[in-house]
Amino acid sequence: MTTIMKTIMAGTAAMALMACSSPAGNPGDKKTVQKFYDFLSNPGSESHAKAFGEATTADWQSIGNYSGKNKNKQAFTGQVGGFGKLMPDLKWAVQDIHQDGNTVIVRSRATGTPKGPLFGVNGEGQSFDILTIDIHELVDGKIARSYHVEDWAGALQQLTTPKAQAAKMAAAEGQKTLAVAQRFLAAAGSGDGATLMELMADDFVWHNEGDPSVPWIGNWEGKDEVMGTFMPKFGAGLKVTSWSTDYSFANGNQAVFVGSMSAIANNTGVDTGKFSWVVRVHVENGKVKSWNWFEDSFAVSQAFHGK
Repeated sequence: MTTIMKTIMAGTAAMALMACSSPAGNPGDKKTVQKFYDFLSNPGSESHAKAFGEATTADWQSIGNYSGKNKNKQAFTGQVGGFGKLMPDLKWAVQDIHQDGNTVIVRSRATGTPKGPLFGVNGEGQSFDILTIDIHELVDGKIARSYHVEDWAGALQQLTTPKAQAAKMAAAEGQKTLAVAQRFLAAAGSGDGATLMELMADDFVWHNEGDPSVPWIGNWEGKDEVMGTFMPKFGAGLKVTSWSTDYSFANGNQAVFVGSMSAIANNTGVDTGKFSWVVRVHVENGKVKSWNWFEDSFAVSQAFHGK
């Protein structure tokens, strides 16, 4: 046998030995790893949690840094459950999966819409869409260790986009709007004219929807007309016998109140009966610009006309 032939045969034998010493891994390992992501995407599911438990070893660990403070199965399951409550639409979709022996590497895509603060950041209804990389080491067909990296910094950045900031600012403005509107409503109910004058914008408009033949129905523009004409007509025309404010909410510079009331028309003595009312309030720079009042105008009209 020539030297060249000996060299070729030796090389072939070495390659065969290398192939034998680098196992391809269990063909079912990828399916086992998939159960990990099925659980992440269904954190509230007992069946998925059970499947995750069966797919991992008793001493499985979640390793996300070099601090040595790794999560065991119980701690990880609790964290995932918390994520599920915070982000009911959480999905962890596998995009690519590779296997090298007993190691499975996964590139996945995590998406969700937190209902509250995520790591201290409140996205006000904004969603995130991030890249994650995991390396799973398997022993006897079960995941023993999972090394993971998620772009949580990117998620928090997405939750603080201009749109999210605008929503947060609108909510904060809404609270200020509601406070002003509540003061105005209380002043109107108690007849506190000084506070009403203080809170009205110079171009204030009070609008009452209903039967135009009722003296206090219609558009009343400006402080003088509201206080000098509308208020006296309303006070002389209707005696309120019951009143409740049941709901209130605000967004930006708009506030809404919902309630119920009953009254007697002074000119006829007829009771309106209990009816619902709604008022929409526009507030700018701490002043009320408009007060749009809606009620059961039919009941008020009938009482006024003695029917």
